[in-house]
Amino acid sequence: MMKRRFIFRILCVLLVAGMLLGVCGCGSKSDKKDSKSDKKAANKKDEDDPEDDPDDEDDPDDEDDPDDEDDPDDEPDFDDIELSDTYLVGFDYSSYDLFSYDPVIIARVRYDKKIEADFEYRLSTGEVRTETKSFDLTDEQFENIRNGIDLRKLYDLDPEESDPDDVYDGGSTWLLIYDKDENVAKCCGGFCARSKRYNAMRTVIFENLPEAFETEYEYSCKRERAYVQYGIGDYYVYLNGDRKMPKPERNATVVIDAQYYTAEEIRDFKNSAYDVCVLSYINIGSLEDFRSYYADYEDLALGDYENWPGEKWVDVSSERWQSFILENLAPSLLEKGIDGFFVDNCDVYYQYPTAEMLEGTAAIMKGLVAMQGDVIMNGGDAFLDAYTENGGNWYDVITGINQECVYTSIDFETRTFVARLDGDEDLKYFTKYIEKYAAMGAYIYLLEYADNNAARSRVEQYCNAHHFMYYISDSIELDG
Repeated sequence: MMKRRFIFRILCVLLVAGMLLGVCGCGSKSDKKDSKSDKKAANKKDEDDPEDDPDDEDDPDDEDDPDDEDDPDDEPDFDDIELSDTYLVGFDYSSYDLFSYDPVIIARVRYDKKIEADFEYRLSTGEVRTETKSFDLTDEQFENIRNGIDLRKLYDLDPEESDPDDVYDGGSTWLLIYDKDENVAKCCGGFCARSKRYNAMRTVIFENLPEAFETEYEYSCKRERAYVQYGIGDYYVYLNGDRKMPKPERNATVVIDAQYYTAEEIRDFKNSAYDVCVLSYINIGSLEDFRSYYADYEDLALGDYENWPGEKWVDVSSERWQSFILENLAPSLLEKGIDGFFVDNCDVYYQYPTAEMLEGTAAIMKGLVAMQGDVIMNGGDAFLDAYTENGGNWYDVITGINQECVYTSIDFETRTFVARLDGDEDLKYFTKYIEKYAAMGAYIYLLEYADNNAARSRVEQYCNAHHFMYYISDSIELDG
């Protein structure tokens, strides 16, 4: 009983402290006005009572500074500002979750009935790739926003701040007024803004945002979370057909073949540990005879897949195959609640290096990336190099690379594993390949096969030194 009372007292203290901090940090509008009035009264008293400081008249530091940014009198009148013909108003957007890593972005309502936003996508290097995208507003959404924004009133609601990016602290919100040169004429808002008019204007914007905008923002949040997970989580690749799954661990990235699992099973697995990312195997470059759709696309087969009986390379340039992957197979896997794809056999371009096969592979990969999940490409070095050498951006077609057999190889005749020597040409080639794209910001995963500690140790040392994720299997079938 004493223990419970002690805990209760601690909770009460924390609650009161939080309330006090809220009162101190989020002063009301009237508080600010009162403090300004007090300051003016004090200044008035100083003017009326010269005996307070006989040196005041000769002190140059007391002279008014015409460039003082904190002096509201220096602020131009609203009517003196030439407003933007492009932007109605700008605003910050976030999940506003203080316990998340979600980014804060700046978006703008355009007069041509669009929302324009600067989205941020975190790369494996920690750097942020920024891309400006726009989304259509319906006539009703735009009219609601336009009728709800009064720029003249907004201009006078809050003191001006220099830069919303610099002062954002989790409790600040902003509405931005733009001039004719599309520069910010004024940042209106601040920490815990209490003005009802101000918050009403923000509310009308947030209630009329297009769904596509919110979806894109969620994707940028996923990229931020992927970066956090990439730095601290574990990696597993379980592609067995006996439905065995690893024991989930915090921040784990797990590759499964979602064909063998129900949506409920995947949901329960993800909920059994904190922040588990589940990727599903998807084969875009070959046909496997045990898949239910094999007979429907067997006519697109190009040739046998060496060392894998029952599997054939497929013509990825076929629009019928592309439509099947992007309109049928991939969506059906996403409906099960997976977080993205582990994409196999982009190496079909290496086997059939034609312009048509390059374009077909790129079309499928772009389509998967557009579904806004992780897209980890297994192998595919020839395709990715060709795509980027022809002017494409790597992030258009992947978010990361899984490379098999960098430090190990498989002898398919004896079904044994072989460790590569330091001078091995394939070892040098693959390390150069993955390190090149890692430096650009791609997430790198290694899938190795080893059954002895010496081989495992080499993989672990290399990946730890380069901050890559890895999984080492003792089974070709990847059955755990």
